[in-house]
Amino acid sequence: MSERMANRRRGNMISMSARLLASVEMPTVAAACQRDLLLEELEQFNQQVQRVTKELDAMGSGSSGVTVLRTIGGVGPRTAEAVVAYLDDPTRFASSRQVGAYFGMVPCQDASARVSRLGHITKEGPGTPRKLLIEATWQVIRHCPTMRARFERIAGGRPDRRKIALVATAHYLLRCMHSMLRTGEAWRHAG
Repeated sequence: MSERMANRRRGNMISMSARLLASVEMPTVAAACQRDLLLEELEQFNQQVQRVTKELDAMGSGSSGVTVLRTIGGVGPRTAEAVVAYLDDPTRFASSRQVGAYFGMVPCQDASARVSRLGHITKEGPGTPRKLLIEATWQVIRHCPTMRARFERIAGGRPDRRKIALVATAHYLLRCMHSMLRTGEAWRHAG
């Protein structure tokens, strides 16, 4: 499901919930007044979100980087905008491996004597695009057989490795996005 459809569905669910809440009999006049004020505030916030979404869509449609990243099946406008905004100039990174470190999607390394242990991701850098990338990766895995094969290969059929496989696939997707922004090429996948 696209981000736009999800937002529309969420808006419809909120308005249905608001209508349901408005029809509920409240025990006191004060409680009914408080409910009505909160519902009005919710509607106002809904309108603000719709306005911001419209403005972001207009700004994103004018960006060549966002357009290129949107060619990836499962990457929506907000994810593409966040990656483009945080990468800024993709040529400032010498390699796509540095992009993974910048977004905090590389594992921590704990080294002592001859023992080297890789742990959880560092989570350094911006958290918003990292969260959006993880969500987009689930969709990319659904849409792209190559990425699904990569995810399944890393997971190895073990349920306890699904999170590791997801983050590794998201890291790979980020590196692909960086390369796409550097070259201006659209998404290509086999299958």
